[in-house]
Amino acid sequence: MKLEPDKNDGNYAERWLIDSLQVLKPAFAAYQTTVDMTHALQRLETWRRAGIHATPTALLIRAAARALAANPSMHRIVAGSTRPKQEGVDIGLSVSGETFVAPVLVIENADCKDAAQITAEISTRAAETREADRRKLRSLRRWGWLLPFGFLRRAMMRALFSRASFRRKAAGTFQISTVPVDWAATSVFVAAGVLVAGQILPQVLPVDGEPVVRPAITLTLSGNHAVWDGRAAARFLAAVKTELLAQDVELADCESAKAHQTTACA
Repeated sequence: MKLEPDKNDGNYAERWLIDSLQVLKPAFAAYQTTVDMTHALQRLETWRRAGIHATPTALLIRAAARALAANPSMHRIVAGSTRPKQEGVDIGLSVSGETFVAPVLVIENADCKDAAQITAEISTRAAETREADRRKLRSLRRWGWLLPFGFLRRAMMRALFSRASFRRKAAGTFQISTVPVDWAATSVFVAAGVLVAGQILPQVLPVDGEPVVRPAITLTLSGNHAVWDGRAAARFLAAVKTELLAQDVELADCESAKAHQTTACA
């Protein structure tokens, strides 16, 4: 169903948002996997007991960022007719906002940060991201009438979205969204793809050939088919899954890896 603004509605901010959704129409494909989160939750609990605060969302962001860094051929932005490779993985995390288009918090160089650093950044910058979104909406409500016709607004946005730098600033080089349901997918995104994570819920999974109830999460990769074919999606999801399935490690090893990553990514 095509979204159409009410012609009698003076809310030009909503009109701009609806037009942006109409402009963002990638060659959509979706891929899904389920991940046993037992070891990931154990790792978080170990860190919390040591005073290191991290969340499942941060683990997911780090896993996706590391998977993209390890597979540079999949780390691209689709801008117009080009698909430039990207240096440095910037993850755009959807946060709750005031409209049907969620604001995006961009975590730069997420592949060079550990889960604790990512958690801290989300905590400190989420409010800032929402306030920036409120300012943008106020500006659109005040000045959006300067382009009163939808075809003009869409032409302007097509020009902006054809620039890789604009897409990267708006939503990073890859997006992640978490939803409080079993699973979900979206066909609209600014980057070349978005990984949508459902809730961590008990699920029956095969363990050593036996059905066992484990805490699990369903991940859905909604991707632009210009970048994500079936093989690329399978490699990416397998890499994310490997990161989340990793056995717990000593905190000293975490600190060593953190120092190494900071040096390598500087």
